[in-house]
Amino acid sequence: MASETLFPTRQRCKACQKALGGGGAEVLLGLYCSARCAGMAAPVTDPTAAPRECKTQRDGQWVFKRRYRSISEIPERIREDASTDHYWCRNHCGALHIGHSRINPGTEQFRMLQNPADLADLLVKLRGHATRKQVAEVAGVRPIRLKELEEGIGHPESMATLFKVLAALCVRAGVALRT
Repeated sequence: MASETLFPTRQRCKACQKALGGGGAEVLLGLYCSARCAGMAAPVTDPTAAPRECKTQRDGQWVFKRRYRSISEIPERIREDASTDHYWCRNHCGALHIGHSRINPGTEQFRMLQNPADLADLLVKLRGHATRKQVAEVAGVRPIRLKELEEGIGHPESMATLFKVLAALCVRAGVALRT
């Protein structure tokens, strides 16, 4: 299966063949000109009714996340930051959104991890602008072991490596017990 050509390289809607993105018009999933063509329901207009992936909380109120039509529209400083994550909002608006871009230790004291991907994402964000080689050197581990942790690849030394890396990043692991 070949990968799809996405907007802005794609100039026509995949479903109806109308012009795509002309005059700042919406582009859904990089392929479609409207929710109807994408086979999606029209997005809600109230941020409180939107799914979590499409909204964020600012100043105690829910607001829609910024919508991008293509990866090239994401500002370069955000796109090149290794700790940022962008994703397609496939269940609601069909746009690209930016996920958590940085961990703010002043406001975030505790983070729940649900699966290995959450741990890998956390390690990348904690590393920030440092290279794997720099963090591995401080932790006293081989860079390949840090890469395996960040990509979720299992290894017999993974647990020992994890705690060395967490110590180097000044983070302690914890567990939330149900009462």
